[in-house]
Amino acid sequence: MKLLLLTIIIQATFICSYSQLIGKKAIDDRVKLIDTTADKSKTILYVINGIPFNEQDTIQIDSTLKSYDPKYLVDVNFVTCRQMNFLHCNGDIVVVLFAFNQKNKHKRHLLKKVRQSFTDNYGSFSQHIFIDAKDPVLYIDNKLIHHTETKEKIKSLKLNRVYYIDFNDKPVSDLHYGQNAKNGLVRIWTVPK
Repeated sequence: MKLLLLTIIIQATFICSYSQLIGKKAIDDRVKLIDTTADKSKTILYVINGIPFNEQDTIQIDSTLKSYDPKYLVDVNFVTCRQMNFLHCNGDIVVVLFAFNQKNKHKRHLLKKVRQSFTDNYGSFSQHIFIDAKDPVLYIDNKLIHHTETKEKIKSLKLNRVYYIDFNDKPVSDLHYGQNAKNGLVRIWTVPK
């Protein structure tokens, strides 16, 4: 009985630790969700934080992806030849972006823009989102910040604690992000500890 319990614990630990890693297969699965009409006969170029890889470089792609912490994954984009509208296109492109330490000048500019975009004033934590709310959705270190706390959280952020800012002022999916998604999405990662 003890052996069975120990085996289950070891397998659960292995599964949990493995699920924390991102590999080429996970990226390919995500691409299939993004574009189910992709031309499978074309080669795919993988670009991970600006570094290009051929699709045959599976070991290098896996190694590079696993060198990043999954909580710093910003975006996975898939760009097809028809989207690029090139006459002679050899393959589609998968772009994987992880948060990185942005230059202070860029962070300062984005942080100023972000602070200006949070204008709604709420009286208490239990107050519902305004029908005509102007604030975007805010995530800090992959945690959704309650709409009544966003303005205070943004105001308290110091530039030297900010690692990466992803600011999208265009509407995003309200099914995934909620009512304020119509105002955009702000995702901020703080300096790793």
